[in-house]
Amino acid sequence: MQINKMQAQSLSDIQDSCYFYLEYKDTASFNRNYIKIFDAFQQQMDAEMYSLKKELCEMRNKDQSIRFLLIDAQKKYGNNEFHTNSIRKIMSEIDSINAKRVVQIIDKYGWLSPEDIGEDANDAIFLCIQHCSDAIIQNKYLPILKEAIKEGAAKGWQYAFLTDRCLMNQGKSQIYGTQTIKAKNKKTYVVPLQDVNRVDELRKEVGLEPLAQYMQDFGELWSRDIYIKELSQCEEVFQNWYNNK
Repeated sequence: MQINKMQAQSLSDIQDSCYFYLEYKDTASFNRNYIKIFDAFQQQMDAEMYSLKKELCEMRNKDQSIRFLLIDAQKKYGNNEFHTNSIRKIMSEIDSINAKRVVQIIDKYGWLSPEDIGEDANDAIFLCIQHCSDAIIQNKYLPILKEAIKEGAAKGWQYAFLTDRCLMNQGKSQIYGTQTIKAKNKKTYVVPLQDVNRVDELRKEVGLEPLAQYMQDFGELWSRDIYIKELSQCEEVFQNWYNNK
């Protein structure tokens, strides 16, 4: 038996609704309602943080979803075709909007920790800074991210990614090997490194896997010897990217 009953949003009303549906043996409505209790509890405990968490999670979903779509478009249509270019433009607009908003949040609340807003929303703060096209914003919030790590509000690998992105955007060699670049022949290179001999040691310090393992995700074999052998081609690809970015 299913009973129609207007469902309010407060914790108390949701709980009362559950008792109501139990009494009338309306299992379907009970199941739809009881799973809302924890969410309503969080909202009641701290409405401001709850709202920020929801907003940041939506920003994260937009950030990641448009990137998955771009990767798919590149595979299906190529890197410089209508669908791919259109998606890339939309992604740029999303990144710009997200960056402006997350900067406002950091300036007001600081770098909110997973304990404050949950893992996904905390990741969104990093992603929106990392994917921002404004190098001024990235460089400004890099030291803030470093301090957040000391306080347990961010992760070491996030600092590595943002550090390398800032260096890359300045045309400089990276430290941790987190940034890659694709050549016209579709080969993916590691952006030139400051110290190839220490890169895996430095990656381990911030919780990253060895670079060879990381590059497997791009379908590339990587080793110190391969890197040194291909360094001149890599530097040329990187310089062309920097000159035209």
